[in-house]
Amino acid sequence: MSHQNIRSRLNLFVSFQKIRISDKGGGIPHDIVKQVWDYNFTTSGTDERVSTGLFDEITSPQHMSGSAPGRMHGYGFGLPGSKAYVEFLGGSLTIETMQGIGTDVYLRLPHIDGDRDTGHQEPFRI
Repeated sequence: MSHQNIRSRLNLFVSFQKIRISDKGGGIPHDIVKQVWDYNFTTSGTDERVSTGLFDEITSPQHMSGSAPGRMHGYGFGLPGSKAYVEFLGGSLTIETMQGIGTDVYLRLPHIDGDRDTGHQEPFRI
């Protein structure tokens, strides 16, 4: 299995922070890029993802090793669920892709502390 180079970058602004996650995995085909936001959309092929049982798949050593995604991927909830949660928090989640090159995912979130009226922000804390 080939591992793609994934990079992330955090930019802090006065009223929000932006995280960019980039890969050089060949991009998302243009004819399906809008569908990645739809619940249950998958490109994983046949539905053999749970043939050994959901619990067995989650707890298998192969799944936990990080060497392969296992059959627990591709249910079509990750991106739509993440986008809904980010929007609930007042942010946005967007994708820019270049077919044949790679994909950038942008997560933009408002600061969780500070005074929005004056623009005075405390440093971001986790």
